[in-house]
Amino acid sequence: MDLDKLAAAKLWLISAAPGGQPGRQPGGATEQPRDLPYLAHALYALIPVACPEVPTISADERWRAYVNPDWLTAAEVREVAAELAHLVWHLLADHADRARDQHVDATTTEQWTQAADATVAHTLAPDRLAPPAVRPARELGLPPSRSAEEYYALLSRMPTVPADGRADSRLPSEAGCGSACDGLRREHELPPDADAAAVLPEDAAQIRRTVAVEYRDQAARRGDQPGDAWRWAEQILEPRVAWEPLLAGAVRRAVGWTDGRVEYTHSRPSRRQSAVPRIVLPGMRRPTPNVAVVVDTSASVDDALLGRALGEVDGALRALGVADGAVTVYACDAAVHTVTRVRRARDTRLAGGGGTDLRVGIRAAAAQRPRADLILVFTDGHTPWPPSPPPGTAVIAAILGRDRRRLPPTPRWATRVECLVE
Repeated sequence: MDLDKLAAAKLWLISAAPGGQPGRQPGGATEQPRDLPYLAHALYALIPVACPEVPTISADERWRAYVNPDWLTAAEVREVAAELAHLVWHLLADHADRARDQHVDATTTEQWTQAADATVAHTLAPDRLAPPAVRPARELGLPPSRSAEEYYALLSRMPTVPADGRADSRLPSEAGCGSACDGLRREHELPPDADAAAVLPEDAAQIRRTVAVEYRDQAARRGDQPGDAWRWAEQILEPRVAWEPLLAGAVRRAVGWTDGRVEYTHSRPSRRQSAVPRIVLPGMRRPTPNVAVVVDTSASVDDALLGRALGEVDGALRALGVADGAVTVYACDAAVHTVTRVRRARDTRLAGGGGTDLRVGIRAAAAQRPRADLILVFTDGHTPWPPSPPPGTAVIAAILGRDRRRLPPTPRWATRVECLVE
């Protein structure tokens, strides 16, 4: 197998063009290098395996590249480079694991491969690297800039496949791009536990992160349009996590901890009273947690997102059995405007709309009697914070926003939950 040509193809992909921009050399037929250095870690992680059974080149989930030696000898460096870039993006996008989530099997692998290839074609198009067999979305009659899952739904018309419908039988060697694309093993592929070189899943995750960091730096320097690859890098480096369960979980943990405390009272006899009849022992009771909600009512707060966040808090408090009327709400911008005791957080009467200084609202909540066990602060974060937490009170800062990169910091003593929407 011509390993020198493989090495040349990788070098051609990552090297800078002499003229500064990839393209054709003046008056020549040979195209210049593509200047994609961020792909270096992924390209050099590929493990070449000679395999005459495949028509050209394919890959499995362990980053083994199965190469037909005859095809490699006859192909041009640019053609080999395009196929390598194509397979690498399947591996970087983790299309195999995503195919399992969609229950892709032997009957639907063609549609999934087309869907995944359409996203890869969009990424490769600016550098003119898409192989001829990798069809873009427009050739498939699909809308642009969608995910592989969306394309798969459109191509397969959402077939009903049982969760165990992924048969263990192998697909023929010539089928598609290999298991790197759909997670279905081909006849020529080595088994996962084979005594051969392989990239383990945890190493693959690190490769993806390294490539994402270097891609984002490269894209910022070149000023390229973000596209699918930019969204992929953002998802790797700043994954979007559903904030609703995080907020509800933080409330449950804080309230559950206070709810577990007990107090002694002589209004209820002790269960051990019979052991010492001459001494009156106090009984124990579980106090109802007091919850204070400080709501930022300044003009910069997203009202729709605030309503959703308050609804999540209501659900968590109901699940914990917090008594009606145990929630005190402070509507605050640069001053506390209203203080209400409500049955539900969503029943809050809000007032304000000026500047923002939630320190006054937090101080007011900390001074209430009986003392609040939990203070929930709903804000866009553009506010000064107290230098220290209220004594004996847990604080959750629910930061409302639509862009993670614009969210300001919060103090270390507060539990931060970012409530984001697109």
